[in-house]
Order: sequence, then structure tokens, then C-alpha cells
Amino acid sequence: MRSWAGSLKLRLALASGVIIALSVVVVSSLMLERGGRHTEQAILDSEAANAEHLATVLRQRIVLLQVALRAAAAPVDATILTDPAAQVRYMQQRQVLATLFANIALVSADGRVLAVRDGSGIRQDGLSVADRPYFRQTVQLGRPIVSEPMIGRLSREPVVVLTMPVASVGPTGGAVLLGTLRLSSHDLLADLAATGSDGRTVVQTVVADASGLILAHPDPAMVMRPVESVPGLQSTVAQWVRSGRPIEPLPDAVNEAGYVVAKAGVAGADWMVFRVVSSEALLGGFQLAVREALGYAAGVALLATGLLWWWLVRLLRPLDRLEERARALGPDGLPLEEGWPDAPGEVGELELALRDSLRAQARVEASNASLLDKLRSVMSTAPMGLAFTRARHFEVVSDEWCRLLGYPVGALVGEPARLIYASEADYEQVGPDVADAFAAGRPFVGDFEFLRRDGGRFIGELHGRPVNVSDAAAGTIWLLRDVTDEREAHRELAWTANHDALTGLVNRRHFEHELARLLAHMQPGMTAAALFIDLDRFKQVNDSAGHAAGDQVLREVAQALAASVRRDELVARLGGDEFAIVLGACDLAAAERIAHKVRLAVEQVIVRWGEHELSVGASVGVVEIPAGGVDVAGVLNGADLACYEAKQAGRNAVRTGSLPSLRLVTSRPG
Repeated sequence: MRSWAGSLKLRLALASGVIIALSVVVVSSLMLERGGRHTEQAILDSEAANAEHLATVLRQRIVLLQVALRAAAAPVDATILTDPAAQVRYMQQRQVLATLFANIALVSADGRVLAVRDGSGIRQDGLSVADRPYFRQTVQLGRPIVSEPMIGRLSREPVVVLTMPVASVGPTGGAVLLGTLRLSSHDLLADLAATGSDGRTVVQTVVADASGLILAHPDPAMVMRPVESVPGLQSTVAQWVRSGRPIEPLPDAVNEAGYVVAKAGVAGADWMVFRVVSSEALLGGFQLAVREALGYAAGVALLATGLLWWWLVRLLRPLDRLEERARALGPDGLPLEEGWPDAPGEVGELELALRDSLRAQARVEASNASLLDKLRSVMSTAPMGLAFTRARHFEVVSDEWCRLLGYPVGALVGEPARLIYASEADYEQVGPDVADAFAAGRPFVGDFEFLRRDGGRFIGELHGRPVNVSDAAAGTIWLLRDVTDEREAHRELAWTANHDALTGLVNRRHFEHELARLLAHMQPGMTAAALFIDLDRFKQVNDSAGHAAGDQVLREVAQALAASVRRDELVARLGGDEFAIVLGACDLAAAERIAHKVRLAVEQVIVRWGEHELSVGASVGVVEIPAGGVDVAGVLNGADLACYEAKQAGRNAVRTGSLPSLRLVTSRPG
């Protein structure tokens, strides 16, 4: 008699049980681990999108408040600034504005508070804010300011102040309209903090300024404290500080030290939005599901081993019949539970092992399908448009994606991706660009013009990430957001960075950049010229009529300079009352004629300011720029020395020099 140790039934049962256990556990582990990575990344992307959305909402709120201040500043005139009764009437008429701020104040150009309106009424107590940095910056720059956090002089609690300069109304000067936001009792983000059903804050949304002070927090007691004091933010804030505290509009999110932290910059206000939530709150459910799935897999393996042993004792099916049934497996064959031979013996036990293995695999596939359903649920509630495409057709589309494109929920499923692109050329270019990005191991990011269902268009930022880097057929996950307003704002910021705020001319940095580019591209035999203009008697204008009058003179001189040369010539304000012009494809004789034209144009500028008629002259230095052998500093130094000679010669004159020896040649006006 055969021993139990040598029994084929026992060996098959034990071997099959081990194989089933290993396959179920390994497959389950790999699939769950892969699903965990995708789930974690989806959560990080979602949290980054949430932080960016909050930053956008906050920026829009600041913009709306500034718009309200600008509208309220429009009616202010000289009568209001000089008449206390008119100031009270003006404040009485600001009912809507008073609901937006903790208090509003009208302040004269010297910092004296003319009138204040808050919840207790209207006051004229004569306080002064002339020492406040935000007020001095507003007066000096002539533009709105969002202040740093401070203890309010009127409210005696943490505040930020929004300022709006009132246009000058005559010789009496202008004013500044202030709007105060309390950070403790009027939290900027009180309506955006998430709270759990047990009353604890699940997601903490924190706003901090560039120095790291908290401006807004679900707990008002945290306001004005360092942002690194918030649990979970220490590591992220430390890295941010090491990076130089950049205010980046693009969001990012990390999962470290037990917390998921997302951050995004608030453009224009130099604030940062942080969102922090414990990793357990977001990923704990999935991790519990992983442990339960592995436990079920182990139980299934043990159960399969026992059933195999029982069937092997009773049945051993003929191997050829089992082979025939095995050949019938597949998508076009018999259903899983049908057509198996009722064979006894060890072959029957082997049949059972195969059937149980297939059932276990079906359960794993069902578990994966459940994970996909959860992903669809996340996508349907995400604040950013998410979609999954395969073979250039939509298979899963979030509600927000449909809303951005004007389609009913689910209407895009099964449709070709070409449907949403406004340009055929853009659509054809996306494929190669995406393939190049994925091949380089990076996600795809690009801006495109998209077409809504009603024919409207918008600029969207499209992010793409492959489901499986090694399998292009696995599909792609996309994120989409409307960046039309954001891109326009970026263009405006780029113009501001390169131009002088007072005159609208290009500033010194951009002038030197363009001059350097001209020098680098000049070919042998080519010439150009540079003019350096220093205004005469400009200090007398400031001393006699004030800096506001001087600013007006600078603006009109800038217009006269620009009108004196061709539209494609580079005209810049270098600083103070110094200007410069670069003339391309111009020799010294032609440049000298243009310099006299410029000098005469400045001489003819007359600004009427109250009882004054203000005018200035111009000392102009001219140098010819040869091709090669000269740099930006040499050109500016040569033109400046020639201008200095014009000053020494009695002002309101033109002097020419040459490079590099700077040989000075006297040129009489006219």
C-alpha cells in the first residue's frame, strides 16, 4: 500500500495549494500595490488642484475687493478732500463697500485720516497712517497695495489693508482709500476649511504671507503665528524657506511625515496657500482594504487546498477529458462553471484546483474593477477636469471636465478626443508631443485652445500622465483647467516687468537687454547710435511745484521723446530724469539730427500745474555704435560722457562722442 507521504493526491493537493496561495497573494499584492500608487498620485494631484483652486479663489477675492475700492475712489474730488461734511456724506454713501471690509478710511496725501467708517459708525478722529509702509508705498508708487499683516491702529487686532490711490484732483493733491480686513474675526478662508463629522478639522487650509506669517487659519488663535507651527507643515515650510520662499502659482503636493501637504501661490498678493491633511485620513481606508484583500486571498488559498484534497481522494478524472474542457476556456468558450467532466480520482481533484484558481482570479479582477469604480467616483467629484482616454477616445470623464467643455455629465464617454480641440493642427501635434514627453519619463504639459459644445473657446492647461509607462495601449490620464484669465494676467505682469510704471517707456533692465542683443547681432559695416538725455532744470520743477507735478512733466517728456523717433526705435527711462534712445541702422550725422529734434521736442513741453507753467530743457549726448568691440557699459558710458559735456557747455545742447576713444565733438543747436 502506498504511504500518505508518497500519495499523488497529497502531493498534488499540497503543490496546488502552495501554487494557488502564492499566485493569489502575489497577484493581489502587485495589483493592490500598483493601485495604491495610482490612488496616492491621484490624491496628490487632486490636493494640488484643490490648493491651486483655493489660491485662484483667494486671488479673485482680492481682485474683487480692489475693484470695489477703485469704484468707490472714482467720485472723490477736491471738495470732498477739503470739506469734513462732504467726507461724512461720502462715507454714508459707501454702504456696499462697508459690508466688504471691517472698516474703510479716506486718507489725505500726507497720511491724515479724514474719515473712517466701521461697524460703530463714521468717525473723524484725525489719526495718522503716514508712518505705515503700505501707505508710503501707495503714495510713492501711485498704485494699489496689499499690506503685510499687522495690528490695526483702528481695530487693535490682526489685519491686512488694501489700498487704492485716488487720482489727483488739482494743486491740493490726492488721497488714498483704505479697506481693512480683520484676520481673526473676518477670516479670508473661513468658508473653505473642511471639518469632519466629529467636529475635528480634517483638511486645514492655511494662508501665509511671503515671510511665513499666518494670515488665515480655521483656528483664529493661529493668525500671525509662524506657518511652521501648524502640525504637518514643518518639512514643507523648511524646504520652501531653503528655496528662497518663492511664490509659485503652479501647485504641488507631497506625502511625507504622515501628512499630505499641497501648496500654491496667490499671484499679485505674494501669499501662499497650504492644505494639510493626515495621510491616514486620505489613504487609511485603502490600506485597510489591502490588508483585508490579502487576508481573503490567504483564506481562499487554504480553502482551495482543502477542497482539492477532498476531491482528489474521491475522483481522478481522465486527463484527456480534462484537457478537452481546458481547451474550451477563454472568452469565446463555455461559462466558467459549465462543462466540466464529473471524473473521480486525482484528475477530478486537479479539475477542482483549476476551477478554484480561475475563481480566485475572477475575484482579483472584480477587486480591480472595484478600484476602477472608486477612481471614477474620485474623478466625478474632483474640482479639476479629469479624463481617461485609450486609443484617442474618452473612456472615463469627470463631471468637471464635462462642465468645462459644456457637455452633460457622461456625454463625452466613447467620443473621440478630437472633438474638444479648436484647431486640427493642435490635435495632430498633441500625439507626437505626448509620446516624446512619456518617452523622456516626464508628464506632458501644454496649453491649447479648446472648443466648447456651444462653440465658445477657452485656453486650457492640459496635463497628461500614462497609466503604464511601458504600455502605451494602457491609456492616459488627463487633467484640464481653464487658464484663459491666468495667461492674460501673466502677459500683463510680463509687460510691467519690462516697462517703467510712471512713463510707460521700457525700463533700464529691458533697455540694456535689448541693447546687448543689438550689439550681438550687428554685422561688419553696420552702424547704430545711442542718445543719452538728461533733463535740465528738473529739480526746480520738483522744488517749486512738487513731485506730482514733476511726475507729470516726466510723463509728457516721455511722450515727446517717443514721438520724435520712429515707432520701432527703443526709447527708455533709465531712472530719475535720465532717458536713453537706441537708433538702429543709423550713422552719426543722422543721429545728431535726431538728437536736435529730441532736444527741441523736450524744450517745447509746457505743463500747466495750478499757477505754474512748467518746462525743462534737455542735454543730449550722442555716440555712434560700430559693429564689434563694444559692450553695453561702453555705449552707455560714452553717451553719458557726451551728455556731461553738453551740461558743461551750458545745458540744452547736443554733444557727440565716438567709441571707444570717446573723442568729443561740439555740435551747436540747430
